[in-house]
Amino acid sequence: MPLVEPVRPVSERIASVLFGRLQFLAAQYSLYAPVCEVIRPTRMGGYTPKHLQIVLTQEAPEIDEELGCPGNPPATGYRLLFNIRCHAMPSEKDITVCDEILNTVAADVVLVVCDEDVHDQGQWHTMNDLAINSEFQSLESIEPDGSYVGVNVPLLVTYRTDENNPYNVRA
Repeated sequence: MPLVEPVRPVSERIASVLFGRLQFLAAQYSLYAPVCEVIRPTRMGGYTPKHLQIVLTQEAPEIDEELGCPGNPPATGYRLLFNIRCHAMPSEKDITVCDEILNTVAADVVLVVCDEDVHDQGQWHTMNDLAINSEFQSLESIEPDGSYVGVNVPLLVTYRTDENNPYNVRA
């Protein structure tokens, strides 16, 4: 009996597309800041902060009333914020300025998410035709806690589904 991939909600399919693009950084896509890993944490965290690590999380989707559409069934628009947290824990002997490391990793994140060579779709912002639009928000510093420093690269993805079926993409 062939294995059938389970159907996943549109929000999870978008997260998988984004996670897949970020995986290119762990595969040495960039010569500037070779990322050690990209992870999506479990409920209990499930990871230890490392130098040049990316942690992908998401906020709860918010309904966008303006993107709702009448129909049978009607469509509901959502805004989903992804937090792409980039960690840096350079060696105590490393003389590189932490901001330089974080600026480089954040730039690599934007580059790999938008790079047409990384995805086969011509428009990066549609997340393989699952979204209406995607846009990066202002970078946010992750305050140093003594173990690592970091920067968050927020990405806001707007998409639409059937009102009664969050598995079905709507245009």
